Amino acid sequence: MTKPPLVETPEGWVPSGLKVRGKAGSKATPASTPAMAPPDARPPTGPASSNPTPPEPPSELPVTKAGDGSGARFRPMPVLTILSIICLGILYVLGDWQWAKFVEKSRAPAVAAATAPVSVSAGLQSPQPEYRPVELTGLIDPRSVRVRALRNGINGYRIFTPVVMEDGWIFVDRGFVAETEVDKVPVLSGQVSLRGVLRKGAKANSFTPDNDPIRQDWYWPDLPAMGASLKLTGGSPAYYVALNLVDPLATGQMQINPWADSKGANQIPPERHLGYALTWWGFGFALIGVYTGLHLRTGRLRFGRSPT
Repeated sequence: MTKPPLVETPEGWVPSGLKVRGKAGSKATPASTPAMAPPDARPPTGPASSNPTPPEPPSELPVTKAGDGSGARFRPMPVLTILSIICLGILYVLGDWQWAKFVEKSRAPAVAAATAPVSVSAGLQSPQPEYRPVELTGLIDPRSVRVRALRNGINGYRIFTPVVMEDGWIFVDRGFVAETEVDKVPVLSGQVSLRGVLRKGAKANSFTPDNDPIRQDWYWPDLPAMGASLKLTGGSPAYYVALNLVDPLATGQMQINPWADSKGANQIPPERHLGYALTWWGFGFALIGVYTGLHLRTGRLRFGRSPT
């Protein structure tokens, strides 16, 4: 039996005479009958017959290499770093110096004006000899030691003269004299009776030059060395007596000795020293901030992972 010829329809190749379901006037194979290709039909040849091109893989993401901008990085500027370290050291020392002044003056006992003075030996044996009012009677030594000092912006000297008592000797601070008038200080001798307060010998700070006993050039009152330079023995080199009223030039006009004040020689209140200390340390923190900001701005300092 001869097979009916196949007819090409929009739905595929179907036998001639069959109706296509779903669309009027169209011919198609039943839903259960798959479309059949003509026996002599061959798959199309050419470029269309090749396998479909696989999709292109996504482009590769940039890879961050180790050490290439990832993590923290710091490349200091050599000259700026050295200068900053030096400045920080100076600012710290200045702040520490003012802090020590603040602590010293804050702990200084307030000496009442009505406190009755005692003898030097009794004052030295008290629990707190510093700023203790004393009176002394003895033979004054004609020799004196000049200690460099600064008062009200004027360079000069403090005149330290030893007084020999029955139970030893002790230095007496006769007051401050400007450098231009130091040669006018008179030489004293004989018996004297004086009043003042006990003061402990000061210590040099980081900016004070060393004393030169051979040349008699003193920058701070090193009492033991000063006594040894005058060949004095058997005394009390730990403390000296700062006279309440002084007249080192013998002009007849007595002046208050600032080094006999319980709040310090330069009469600066402790609160001001605290402000100075905070100011110097504040400059140090500001310097650290400027140093860090410059390195961040120039890319020499980086924190965390940088974007790629």
